[in-house]
Amino acid sequence: MIGLYVHIPFCLRRCHYCDFVIAGAGSPAKREAFFTAFEKEAARASDLLQGVSFDTVYVGGGTPSVLSLEETSKLFDLLKKYFRWEAQAEVTYEANPGDADEEKAKAYRGLGVNRISLGAQSFNDPTLKRLNRTHDAAAIFSSYGIFRKAGFDNVSLDLMLALPGETLKEAERSVAQAVGLGPEHVSLYELTVEPSTVFGRRRREGTLGLPAEDAQAEMLSCARDRLKTGGFRHYELLSHAKPGFESRHNGIYWANEEYLGLGPGAFSHLKGKRFRYASSYAKYLDKANRNDWVPEEEETLEGERKEVESLLLALRLTEGASMERFR
Repeated sequence: MIGLYVHIPFCLRRCHYCDFVIAGAGSPAKREAFFTAFEKEAARASDLLQGVSFDTVYVGGGTPSVLSLEETSKLFDLLKKYFRWEAQAEVTYEANPGDADEEKAKAYRGLGVNRISLGAQSFNDPTLKRLNRTHDAAAIFSSYGIFRKAGFDNVSLDLMLALPGETLKEAERSVAQAVGLGPEHVSLYELTVEPSTVFGRRRREGTLGLPAEDAQAEMLSCARDRLKTGGFRHYELLSHAKPGFESRHNGIYWANEEYLGLGPGAFSHLKGKRFRYASSYAKYLDKANRNDWVPEEEETLEGERKEVESLLLALRLTEGASMERFR
């Protein structure tokens, strides 16, 4: 299998835990500059991958759902101009609660999206404010209903645990509400505090207020139990799915198979090499304008090094690693 990942860098504002490559949503002119650079990158990648048909497409970010209908249509027009994917490909689109109305949701369906990843993160309003999210819990319920009404039968929710100021009771309630909605997939993340983020600064200052380690472990254990009783299979370290709804795109990463990444900060894994052209939005625009496609970062994945990495990735999965394969 081979996957296509598209990184949309725009966000209305940066969450306090986020260290991804993003830029402010900005003006239509700013986004037009991105699309100009993106088409140049896509055209070059298309020349390198002639004849390839992707098994999965994943549009992530950033916040893809901040794009207007016209911009989203333009994105898919470019993708279809330069690439092909299988008729039964899994096509995922990330959305933040509150971004998509009924018109947008129907448009996503019409463009070929068949899986939505909804960034809920928490169902507790004070927690969402501490994360600097742009939505409240009510927007999660509303957006989920909009996507269901538009005909999406494969919806994944992102949830975070062990958040600043969060109690065990709040975490349990958040997971219960997620399960009660009835999604096909739940990605359950423990907070990772990156040094360059607002939370990283607060931790250095001693003001972050994370739950104690024992409480964090209990939150995770209770969440996993609740998902299991809700009919989810814990098939990967962070991922829980109803039978048949495991993420095919993420499965490519865990199997250490090939994928093409487009957009600022996106990595590719092709022909034995893992690389990215630009590690920031500004560098991405600059390099594209100069037609400079020399990778900013690159490493070779072959022989024993690739086997060791493949083994470690396989250990994320319930099925584990085949001893026969890694003899």
